[in-house]
Amino acid sequence: MKKILLPIALFGFLFSCKTEKKEEFGMPPNVLFIMVDDLRPELNCYGSSQIISPNIDRLASEGLVFQRAYCQNPVCGASRASILSGLRPTFDRFWDYQSQVDEDAPGTQTLPQTFKENGYYTLANGKVFHNSSDTEARSWSEAVWTVKGQSGRTMLDEDSKNYIGGTRNRGPFFEAPDVPDNAYPDGKVLERSLSDLKRLSQMKQPFFFAVGFIKPHLPFYAPKKYWDLYDREAISIAENRERPANAPTELVGSPEIQFYHDRDIPYNSGDFHRTARHGYYACVSYADAMVGRLLTALDDLGLKENTIVVLLGDHGWNLGEHNFWGKHNTMHPAVNAPLIIRVPGITEGQQSEALVEFVDVYPTLCELSGITVPEHVQGKSFSPLLKEPDQPWKKAVFSRYQYGDAVITEKYIYTKYRQDSLSSSMLYDLEKDQDENLNVVDQPAYEAVVKKLNDYLKKGSHTSPKSEL
Repeated sequence: MKKILLPIALFGFLFSCKTEKKEEFGMPPNVLFIMVDDLRPELNCYGSSQIISPNIDRLASEGLVFQRAYCQNPVCGASRASILSGLRPTFDRFWDYQSQVDEDAPGTQTLPQTFKENGYYTLANGKVFHNSSDTEARSWSEAVWTVKGQSGRTMLDEDSKNYIGGTRNRGPFFEAPDVPDNAYPDGKVLERSLSDLKRLSQMKQPFFFAVGFIKPHLPFYAPKKYWDLYDREAISIAENRERPANAPTELVGSPEIQFYHDRDIPYNSGDFHRTARHGYYACVSYADAMVGRLLTALDDLGLKENTIVVLLGDHGWNLGEHNFWGKHNTMHPAVNAPLIIRVPGITEGQQSEALVEFVDVYPTLCELSGITVPEHVQGKSFSPLLKEPDQPWKKAVFSRYQYGDAVITEKYIYTKYRQDSLSSSMLYDLEKDQDENLNVVDQPAYEAVVKKLNDYLKKGSHTSPKSEL
């Protein structure tokens, strides 16, 4: 595959116009790779007005926002293994939250490894791979930095300890203590990352720096000031709380929120919906603040004009639609996730409706950095969309969860479970039914559509190399 050389020439020009902070002329671009766990496109830059996320919106105003980006598997371990290996999940690979490249695809060259082998200093803080030891020695120039002695479930509010229960005997599903940002793990990851950015800025080689924030992953624990940004009574909740009509039995919601104590709020009551949304929103605003400080540090250190920034959620999240909470299915809110890329001198606040998928991130970053894309990578670089976001692109993209394979097109989302009967499939017409309230797979008017989408699943099979659909 040809290298794309224009971006490097562009970055070299940009460097020559800056201060003499760096002596090298035309150094390849740095990459800041930000992963936010369970982040769905419920942001202003995606047309949603409820969540307060000024920093991600600021990045979007200078980048390219993909409105229709899709994860390969709506569960964190499998999604991250797929993104960072460039391989699609299958029935035998990248199956659940514990998935690891070393176990499921041993020896596969990872995205950070490719950059490392091409002269980059590679660093990871926080949750990047689900298991920080996965491919650690060959992917990163240093050991992955994670917070010791704390997790995303660590309670800081003394009152929380009065609410231990749920199906996993855990603490409550939300808390809002009056603590500083660095009391929770994400704040500590941010502080470490600011220190590392300063160190990286003084090195004489480009860097690939991955930073992973846990929130808004359950439980909804965030400092009180982020909860105080919202009036709970003013938060609107999902209107479509009924199960989709004619949905197959295989479609279920995630049980994850029930692992935690409900604080005596009846599950899926109106109060529960509003409280859970409030918690999710507060956690997104908390993560947004961490992202903002990273972006400000790029500016302050003189790194902005030579650093590609990618921000993505590892998958989407159901926020009470159909009374579902979390991921773990192939409904649109679970598989559609944020993807924003800022390339200095190229992007300038565009939006794209092109269908892209997370397996495409690996080859895109390689091409933008002048690195040959490894042969095993199954995605397609979306670098041409940076200049022409509205050009014709993929006809279909693919996701899957356990026994269900999904194909998404401009108008439809179709899932076929491993069984062959029509009762084990579901089709939603996103043009007429964007909330996925009616499974139309067995309606005669959609017979030709179902046949075409089944063909797409065969041609774009998860075991095949690069799909050109």
